[in-house]
Amino acid sequence: MITLAGRAFAGPFLVPLWSAPRGPGLYAVMVPGWRLLTFRALHFGRAEDFSARELLGGHPRYREWLAIAGTDWNLYIATYEMSSSTAAQREAVERQIAREYRPEFNYPAPTPETPSLKAFMLAQALRTNKNER
Repeated sequence: MITLAGRAFAGPFLVPLWSAPRGPGLYAVMVPGWRLLTFRALHFGRAEDFSARELLGGHPRYREWLAIAGTDWNLYIATYEMSSSTAAQREAVERQIAREYRPEFNYPAPTPETPSLKAFMLAQALRTNKNER
């Protein structure tokens, strides 16, 4: 369990090992933080059904998340289930959380097939800081 914006998200789970629950809600894509057992949220999204095919892999920013994480084994997801919610309710909560956290990758990708310079710079900063310890 991880608390984001006062909400209890299930996880974080390693993306390759994650068993997606059925149902609607919000999700957070994360990478490990600079301290042990901390995480950095890269993106908040909403889903009508978490178990939908290509929820993450089909996302336009997936390549950028991988560039930052280095591998999908370093990419995490946390979910906030909102059963019986409407699309408008999920969108409102997503906007509120994104305003609070200001994740770098909640906006449309300039070119989905190529990670941005911002993604490479963030990946380099995360790797450099880890190597200094």
